[in-house]
Amino acid sequence: AHSSVERAALIGGVKMKNVSSDDTFSVCGSALKKVLDEDKASGLIPFFFCATLGTTPCCSFDKLLELGPICNKENVWMHIDAAYAGSAFICPEFRHLLNGVEFADSFNFNPHKWLLVNFDCSAMWVKKRSDLIGAFKLEPLYLQHHHQESGLVTDYRHWQIPLGRRFRSLKLWFVLRMYGVTGLQEHIRKHVRLSHQFEHLVRQDERFEICAEVVLGLVCFRLKGSNELNKALLKSINEAKKIHLVPCHLREKFVLRFAICSRTVESTHVKFAWQHISQLATDLLKTWEQNHHQQ
Repeated sequence: AHSSVERAALIGGVKMKNVSSDDTFSVCGSALKKVLDEDKASGLIPFFFCATLGTTPCCSFDKLLELGPICNKENVWMHIDAAYAGSAFICPEFRHLLNGVEFADSFNFNPHKWLLVNFDCSAMWVKKRSDLIGAFKLEPLYLQHHHQESGLVTDYRHWQIPLGRRFRSLKLWFVLRMYGVTGLQEHIRKHVRLSHQFEHLVRQDERFEICAEVVLGLVCFRLKGSNELNKALLKSINEAKKIHLVPCHLREKFVLRFAICSRTVESTHVKFAWQHISQLATDLLKTWEQNHHQQ
């Protein structure tokens, strides 16, 4: 899960447990069941589980069809974080990744990440509005108004911690009007095509390895070798300031992440990025081998 989940636990003052993932970096039902049973045996009360569709490190997808029924049976709130990947579900060919969403109590995605909306715009859905409103509703006389019983006005102060909120839906509406569904689908599909183009280039170079399945617009890759070697490669890439990469850890491996993000990115940019990375890798390996021999 994204670090914000752990942060929420810190803010909420509750214990948090990590549930282990499988070989594809996905959480499956058996792993969740094991943690739930252990917690209940220790006298704890599990009440919330965050499943992720498109994890931050490698864009893996938790197995909702296995996790959902367990959460529903155990009365555990299942939240789905699809902050990045959620935008891709505008394309029918990616909707199979949503299978099991019907078990969710809440679902969140960020149009500002991949749907061409300016920061910040995060869309959240809840299955039962009364769950939120029941937790936050307070009606002092000075905040009451004669429209509140009409059902025509949504009072967002009952849905959240702040009393007011910005009109983020307006900028989302403008993007939908400008691009239309077809335009937004093409934007997503183009980025996915470009990520597979980059994956293909990496796979042609035997010095490198792909570290996770490429599903959407993220490619996790590294030089075959030590974590120190890959840290040195990342340092040389980012210090050259031609492109910018952000790393992650997958198990014990230090991994480089190539994310297709820009509205204006084209195939030529991907080719340029790979040539740049490849050349820096060549330079690094020469000096690395020389230093190794000297030692």
